[in-house]
Amino acid sequence: MKDRSAAAEAGELRALIEHYSRLYYRDNRNEVSDEEYDALVRRLRELESQHPSLRTPDSPTSRVGSTPVESFGAVRHDPPMLSLDNVFSEGEFRAFEARLTKELGLQSPPSYSVEPKFDGLAVSIRYAAGVLVQAATRGDGSVGEDITPNARTINDIPLHCDGPGADGLSVRGEVLFTKAGFAALNARREAAGEKSFANPRNAASGSLRQLDSRITASRPLSFVAYACAVPPAGIATQTALLGFLEGLGFPVSAENRSCRGVEEVLAVRESLERRRADLPWEIDGMVVKLDDFELASRMGSLSHAPRWAVAWKFNPAEVATRVVSLEFGVGRTGRITPVANLEPVSVGGVTVSRATLHNEDEMNRKDVRPGDLVVVRRAGDVIPEIVRSLGNPGGRREPPVPFPDLCPVCSGPVTRPEGEAAHRCMNPSCPAMLKEGIIHWASRETLDIAGIGEMLADRLVESGLVSSLSDIYRLDATALSGMERMGARSAAKLVESIVGSMNADLSRVLCGLGIPGVGRVVASALATAFGSMDELSSASQEELMEVEGVGPVLASSLRAFFTNPVTAGGIGRLREAGLTMVAAGSPARHRGPLSGLIVVFTGALSMSREEARSLAEAAGAKVTDTISSRTGLVVAGPGAGSKLEKAVSLGIETVDEAGFLERIGRAGSDGAALPGV
Repeated sequence: MKDRSAAAEAGELRALIEHYSRLYYRDNRNEVSDEEYDALVRRLRELESQHPSLRTPDSPTSRVGSTPVESFGAVRHDPPMLSLDNVFSEGEFRAFEARLTKELGLQSPPSYSVEPKFDGLAVSIRYAAGVLVQAATRGDGSVGEDITPNARTINDIPLHCDGPGADGLSVRGEVLFTKAGFAALNARREAAGEKSFANPRNAASGSLRQLDSRITASRPLSFVAYACAVPPAGIATQTALLGFLEGLGFPVSAENRSCRGVEEVLAVRESLERRRADLPWEIDGMVVKLDDFELASRMGSLSHAPRWAVAWKFNPAEVATRVVSLEFGVGRTGRITPVANLEPVSVGGVTVSRATLHNEDEMNRKDVRPGDLVVVRRAGDVIPEIVRSLGNPGGRREPPVPFPDLCPVCSGPVTRPEGEAAHRCMNPSCPAMLKEGIIHWASRETLDIAGIGEMLADRLVESGLVSSLSDIYRLDATALSGMERMGARSAAKLVESIVGSMNADLSRVLCGLGIPGVGRVVASALATAFGSMDELSSASQEELMEVEGVGPVLASSLRAFFTNPVTAGGIGRLREAGLTMVAAGSPARHRGPLSGLIVVFTGALSMSREEARSLAEAAGAKVTDTISSRTGLVVAGPGAGSKLEKAVSLGIETVDEAGFLERIGRAGSDGAALPGV
């Protein structure tokens, strides 16, 4: 009898609490004080604690969250939660309507449901016997994450719903923060000394994906319903579906509108965009759907988006503020990006204090300077960018800020690869991109150091064991085996692989350095042409341009790389660490009578050119086809023309074929130097 009385009281308490919650969160009305409401919740929690069998999945006490889970389970969506194709102009929307009218054979403009496009996180919520049993994020559209305990903490989401069509219902909608809720959350975090959230969307996503649902419960999340996985029987239009959901207790947007044809949709768009700043939540456009489900079914869907609906994106909100200073950031790939520090300003509900200028061309085109008044917007409603400068009205403008010639992080050389808009730091040991540099250096295509991947590269840098590429060659098994997930055997194997890379071909070393414009093909050509890092480092721009695939821009970048103290020092440290940095078949690898000489053959020879090249390389020479100031010997046969003349003018030693054979120690030769040399 006592248990039945407790059950009756618990039922009454649940009904009262849900009633008062609905009035407060959806109708903005209070019928009881906060103290009275809290007393009801405490009494229900007390009863459920004394009688655990009374606790139900839809109990209001689940709103406070439960113990943390270790990970989210996977939930497959059926049907998938598709994304939407975008339109950005009246012309694009008219084309969308023309396609609908033609394919459906309509004689009059179609009817639409026009709804705000919320900037939150899409979820799907499933009910069984009227009780919330599962909630999942959209994920990739086909599979999402099970966030059921977190969804139960959101006051806008009914824990149960009664009525025809409620059983087996799968409701889809958006979890988001209202502007007021987001501001209140950030105010609490700042008061507690915590970092404030950058924007409502990211905050909603992070809040809903907490492994500890009690954290989710502490944040004022909201929910707006806008669809069902499968419409209930008897519901034939989107407009009717929204009314049905509202009748079950789900919050739907008060801004939803029914329209017929382009002109009515345009009027709603104009009104919604004009009032955008005054709405209680952030939106970045509106969704336009065919209202009639049968017509929508006939249009069908693509693999990623329905053909019966589009998202009409609004123009990004623009505001004016002042530039405090300009600085240059370096990304993980070495890309240098100009960034303007701004007087903080709210743009689309987000406080913006920095905005990108993308690259030197954009910085010069917009002519942004410190002290300027600038127009700022969030590109795609996400990334802050400067639209244009308004100068310094009523004041004197500062001079333009020059783009840096040296990396602002490491003072290494900077290049702008041919055909690219971006400048890049060329120093592979630059702290801004060291982790990426290590991963690239160790990859199979370059030095092929087995065992160095993304996680180990992170740990090597963060531990301070590696602050430049050359530090890799100072690692020992003792230091490595003390790292997380690195046993003695793994450490020994890694050291063995590192040592094995010290004699890697010069082409691999050049490729591993990540010099912009130097891929495997160019690296191989440079290694073949110069044979060693010493020879390559001392080559002039003209000599570099003699290599196939090297033009004036790349030649200039290479000279900057090999002469800049920072990068030249890095090459020196690699040499000191034991890397040979020579090419296969180069004079540095093979000693002989022509060691160190660059040889050019010209004119007719009794042997094939391939045989002559093989003889010269076997004697330690490097053979090229072009004469330069670095050429050490020219072998000239009958018919030698301009190459011989150039050799004579440069004072290069010149012999005939017999003289060449004598130089390399071939018996029976009677060669001599050519006349005039």
